[in-house]
Amino acid sequence: MTGRRTSSADGRRVATAAVAVAAALCFTSGVEAQAIPASPAAAPQAGVSDGWNSEAALLLIERAIEARRHAWADSSLERFRAHAQGHIYYLGDILGERHVIRADQLALDVRWQSPDRSMQTIIGRRHERRLPTTIDYHIDHLFLVLDNFRDRIGIGEGHEVRDVLHPAAAGAREFYEYRLADSLEIRLRERTARVFELEVRPREATAAGVVGSLFVERETGAIARMRITFTSAAYRDPQVVRLVVDLRSALQEGRYWLPDEQEIEIARSLPWFDFPLATLIRTRFRVLDYEFDEEALFSLGPGQIIYSYRDEELVRFDGWEDALYGGPIEEGSADGDPARAVADARGLLRRQALLGGGRWQLALPNASGGIRARRSEGLFIGAGGAWRPNDLARVSFGGGLAMGEARPQASLGLGRRLGEVEVAVDGWLRIHRDVGPSAGVGALRTLALLARGEDYEDPYLTTGGRIGITRHAGPVRWRVGASLERHRSAGLVVGTVPLGDRPLRPVRPVDEGELARLDAGVTVRLRSGSGGRWMVDLAGEAAANGVGNFGYTRATVALRARGSPGGAWNWASGVEFGLAGGELPVQRLFLLGGRGSLPGYEFRGWGGDRMALWRAEVSRTVASPWMRLRAIGAAGWAGIGRAGEDAARRFGVSGSEGLRASAGLGLGLVYDILRLDVMRGLRGDPSPGDSGGHWVLLLSIDPRFLRIL
Repeated sequence: MTGRRTSSADGRRVATAAVAVAAALCFTSGVEAQAIPASPAAAPQAGVSDGWNSEAALLLIERAIEARRHAWADSSLERFRAHAQGHIYYLGDILGERHVIRADQLALDVRWQSPDRSMQTIIGRRHERRLPTTIDYHIDHLFLVLDNFRDRIGIGEGHEVRDVLHPAAAGAREFYEYRLADSLEIRLRERTARVFELEVRPREATAAGVVGSLFVERETGAIARMRITFTSAAYRDPQVVRLVVDLRSALQEGRYWLPDEQEIEIARSLPWFDFPLATLIRTRFRVLDYEFDEEALFSLGPGQIIYSYRDEELVRFDGWEDALYGGPIEEGSADGDPARAVADARGLLRRQALLGGGRWQLALPNASGGIRARRSEGLFIGAGGAWRPNDLARVSFGGGLAMGEARPQASLGLGRRLGEVEVAVDGWLRIHRDVGPSAGVGALRTLALLARGEDYEDPYLTTGGRIGITRHAGPVRWRVGASLERHRSAGLVVGTVPLGDRPLRPVRPVDEGELARLDAGVTVRLRSGSGGRWMVDLAGEAAANGVGNFGYTRATVALRARGSPGGAWNWASGVEFGLAGGELPVQRLFLLGGRGSLPGYEFRGWGGDRMALWRAEVSRTVASPWMRLRAIGAAGWAGIGRAGEDAARRFGVSGSEGLRASAGLGLGLVYDILRLDVMRGLRGDPSPGDSGGHWVLLLSIDPRFLRIL
């Protein structure tokens, strides 16, 4: 069975559904909620209905409870057949950056008969793994929710949420509270529908219940939309942190509110360990068409039947409406963002627990926060913990001992959500930081030190604190902060390469003193286009000489792009510019050369107060998923002006004396996680006092994992 079925009345239904869908998806605030009359035919009374459990709110929920006893709020509906398609994405969330682990796409044939009999059949399926995984989805993640759930809500076959009372079930009035929030008038060809947003929460915030909104039609009591999450007590699986459900219906035949779109997001993490890596399951299904005029060829048995064609038949389906990666990967739809649903629900519960997971957890900032080796530390052993008193606040703490210098390191972080923004206060003691841009993940740095005596960093010590404010507004994320730090030079505590007697590269000194700094930045994710995903990042900082020992300004702008997922070919590119003024300290120079910027040249051989750097790569699958062929290129320039002249001399770097470039080929191994590249600097043989290009063999990790390793 392939393709998309249509009925003789498709044209009329599609036109009707288009109006209804647009209306159902566009509930907007600012419309005055009006009192709900006792009779559906009566005209609304003027006035505002507010407060929990007002007479109007209770009248409306009673109408919704009564309507759920009939099929789709109209008992004349006997049967329908629908065709739906959907995406299921299994994502890895690394500090807010979401990456596809596995992508699935399904085509469903849906049949329903009165009163509550249904059969859903998977008639098409395709998928792709982009990272190793053995995930096996619960069966109800693969199908439509046909009846806004039964009176007792269960998700994940009851393993994630089970036995939660529906907010429009019999007896719900005694368990939940309701409040009118908004209203919308939908004008259709057949009639005008008035829909009210009804906010809902459990009377006891610690009970296992639903939190969110029901959008109820006044005349029939039908639920046109249901956007909900759950209290923390509702979660059965301790790994489930958040579960958001958004079910949207459209008016069909001018009478029946039937499923149109559904989005579900399930966020998971380890209950006992706080680590900057979580996973999400994000699903989205759309109903493409309905058929009401077909004859009943057979009768469905009682209950809900789930069925699937065999694998060889599923792969032959060719009626896909969009691409495998055409669904909501990084964010939900504009009107169905799960983060917004959680924020709204959190406002309803105030300070009570909404998210799942443990309150006390072990914690590490990344894998290297537990154990690592550095030239300036020797062997470092660390540990930490986190405490979340409620959904709005988090306290983290950590520390460890650097064996080589026999000195402790420590950090403390306080995070608090205040309305639309997040406030973070952080403090740290003798933390080792790197002067230049990241040159690799911590685990590989440790291996490189043990094998070759090089950890690819120029460390210094800092003690201080920072207060920062961050706000997410759709594709825009902005941040501001103020910090006061004390900087000191680090020392070389490891004398020679462990596997030989070759001395290690010296630890270069920095400018010591107090640094008082203001910083700000904005990141904008642009709409996908031209086969790629684009991002612009602007950042700036200013240090006050009158408060601390340094006075300078420094700004960067970066444009980065990646090819859209899917297909044998892929690409990534990025360009960054930097400019500084005032009098830069050594630790705020722009540095270029070698691993992390321009492979094939001396490591951080150039620097200054201005910089430009471009890097790009193109890759193609050779033997999926084990091997990809890569072509890599980079070009950069560093210049020295008055702001960085003294600092560059003290640090021992010069300007790049023109544009430097490097290029090479490589292999991406095992889902492109491990990368082995051969590159060469293209400047030629070195001249006196200059660092010319040379061949270099690089072992690296996919940049997506830099911040967790």
